[in-house]
Amino acid sequence: MKRRERFFPDLYVVARILIALSNGRSKREVALLSGVNYSRFLQYVEYLKERGLVAEGEELRLTPRGAEAAARLAELIRELTDEEPLRAKRR
Repeated sequence: MKRRERFFPDLYVVARILIALSNGRSKREVALLSGVNYSRFLQYVEYLKERGLVAEGEELRLTPRGAEAAARLAELIRELTDEEPLRAKRR
């Protein structure tokens, strides 16, 4: 039996995905801006869907809860790093 590893998201990646979606970017653009490979990006999308932050139909979009989380994360990243959230990366 294959043991499934627990997924621990990088909050900078989560922030980049949510903020890019809040700016009206396409799924392809969001995947590129996320800074991770596409299969990893899909894991993040699943993680965010499970938590009710994004919804996927014909296109990927934020839920109201996701929009609130994006705004809070953007504010926190700016406050802690003095960088724009889409450019900030863990070092």
